[in-house]
Amino acid sequence: MAADGYTSLQYVQVREVKCSTFSTWLQFNPKRIVSTGAKVDAKSINSRRCFLCVDHLPPEQKGVLYENDFLVLCNPMPIFPAHYTVSHLKHLPQLIDPYLDTFLRLARDLSPKFTIFYNGARCGASAPDHIHFQIAPAGKIPIEQEAAEAQRRERVGEIDGVAILTLRDLGRAVSVFEGTNLENVARVIRHQLAKMKAILNIADEPKINVVCSYSTPQWRVILFPRRKHRPEVFFKEGDGKVVISPASVDMGGLIITPVEKDFNTVDANMIEEIYREVSWDEAMVRKMLPD
Repeated sequence: MAADGYTSLQYVQVREVKCSTFSTWLQFNPKRIVSTGAKVDAKSINSRRCFLCVDHLPPEQKGVLYENDFLVLCNPMPIFPAHYTVSHLKHLPQLIDPYLDTFLRLARDLSPKFTIFYNGARCGASAPDHIHFQIAPAGKIPIEQEAAEAQRRERVGEIDGVAILTLRDLGRAVSVFEGTNLENVARVIRHQLAKMKAILNIADEPKINVVCSYSTPQWRVILFPRRKHRPEVFFKEGDGKVVISPASVDMGGLIITPVEKDFNTVDANMIEEIYREVSWDEAMVRKMLPD
């Protein structure tokens, strides 16, 4: 499976779509239809075997143990030439809060070659019932470069040495946290999650995607607060249907299109509309920032 997945990357097509104030890249990757089109409703999840549970892995599957709790596995349907899934040994819910410190340590331990990302259970995780992260080669998600561009960065505050920023002109609202102390970075992000819950009046984890990198001595955590999982065009019938289901990579500017028609026809207007539809607006995101 992995050999087929990585071989298929040789035939993946990519094209740039220039939007009003930013660019995105579409990747035509048919193998990703399994993840992009995954049924993640409670009934579907409860009626299938969890493919990340150790007992359900293919007999040939090998992994690298991380901190005695997580297993680093190859992803057999890769987006990148090196793409890994980091799943917990136990079947526990997809929630980042209990494992945020692990997430940050993993980013540090994999630097400078890799970036890690997290898809919330209700906005991109194809296994919303089993805690896992993913690993990509550093610099392959466009938001990584955009978050470093001086003209986009707006510093809005600092807590315990952790800088809090937003990014301008990206068509979707983004929060960025930068700091050199792991415990402080984790605490500020937990504060953000708690504030989001309070503002949205919800008990569950808010819809988020997270991209994290480490460059000595600093973490950079890019957080996308999400309003909804999938855009309306995903649910249309016939030619009006567009199979784009935004998760961290897509929100980061590399949009996976497993259907060739979509790869050929999606334009700047549709991308901007999808980002607007699935993201909270700038005013709401600023309100959600920790203070």
